[in-house]
Amino acid sequence: MQKYLKSEAKGKPRVFAVRSVSQFVEIATWLYSDDNVIFRGQRKEKNWPLVPSVGRDADRSGFLCREREILEEFKCESIPYIDLVPSNDWQWLALAQHNRLPTRLLDWTKNPLAALWFAVRSPAADNQPGIVWAFHYAEEQSVFNTADMDSPFSIKRTYVYFPEHVFPFIQAQSGVFTVHHREGGNPGQFPPLEESTTDSDLLLTKIEIPADFFTAIRYDLFRVGISPASLFPGLAGIVDKIRYDNMLCKDEESLTKGCT
Repeated sequence: MQKYLKSEAKGKPRVFAVRSVSQFVEIATWLYSDDNVIFRGQRKEKNWPLVPSVGRDADRSGFLCREREILEEFKCESIPYIDLVPSNDWQWLALAQHNRLPTRLLDWTKNPLAALWFAVRSPAADNQPGIVWAFHYAEEQSVFNTADMDSPFSIKRTYVYFPEHVFPFIQAQSGVFTVHHREGGNPGQFPPLEESTTDSDLLLTKIEIPADFFTAIRYDLFRVGISPASLFPGLAGIVDKIRYDNMLCKDEESLTKGCT
């Protein structure tokens, strides 16, 4: 993998750079030699640390201060619209995160190609590279059954949560969550995962995709079946796929020469 290695420093995530799906698959396959690895795709890195949405920016300060109260509000108002009621706060947080409420959960996937799609699905922002993070977690950080777990609001370390109640999008995306802790307890901040000193056993790898290669990688992913229709099952995903088929992203406009 040395040919793709961009930087490596003690105490810092190692960084690789790739320019094609095949190069990415080569690195992802190598990373998968460790079974305990999950992936997260981001369209940009600047101002987007590995912090859960509830603590990500000043616009959400109200959520940060009232994190538990807001979840209780979600519980009360969502009951009429769900078929299976979660049995604890871990499951409630998964349901809330799935429905875009800011929570202390951060989205990851076991499918590296799904992560790559999320990194390049739209044109690059300010010519910034797309990022796919790979998180190598310790076995004791895994949470599969939350029945005997302490409250997610009192944890002292980062956990990797495989939700018991599988929602269609989570299942299609091989979705997993990291559940984050507050540094210094409540009302402390959420330390970025890539800078955490509390979780001393963390191992992160960063794969960069240069902005100039978003177009080709997105196209190749579409050809191998990674698209909104496969990642977001249902009518919305089908519509997004049809829109992509017929309305190319801005960075693909050069491909439409000769089209009317």
